[in-house]
Amino acid sequence: MRAFVGGDGEDRLVDPGLVAIALVVAPVVFVAVGVVSRSPNWVKRTLVSFGLLLALGLALGLFDPALGAAAGFGVGIAVTLNMPDIAGQLRRRLAGVAFAVTYMLVMLLLINPAGVLAGAVLPGLMVGFADEYGAWRTNRLTEH
Repeated sequence: MRAFVGGDGEDRLVDPGLVAIALVVAPVVFVAVGVVSRSPNWVKRTLVSFGLLLALGLALGLFDPALGAAAGFGVGIAVTLNMPDIAGQLRRRLAGVAFAVTYMLVMLLLINPAGVLAGAVLPGLMVGFADEYGAWRTNRLTEH
């Protein structure tokens, strides 16, 4: 996220060198997530995730580059991570990422450094929360 933050009193300019490094590291992260989580078809999911990272990064990056990067990375993690056998889980993951990106947008408008920090942490975290909620909800429905 350092590529998107300027110093105090400086204009916010995107550092192309840091963005290039991020574009090189992102597929490595998607591969690691797919392999470590033992995701079936992790190669296909990694390619789809990288395409979504580029598409969302470019589309939302027109509004704010950090917002586009966070949204693309969060959706990529949601797609690449091994999906549990819970109905509607991808929808929950994407809703969690959308919530995180919306929160980040509000924070970017109010407190810029807090918004950038939220974008670095929350999208992936919300994917985990969505998985936990889906497991809790499934267990609760099967008990009653």
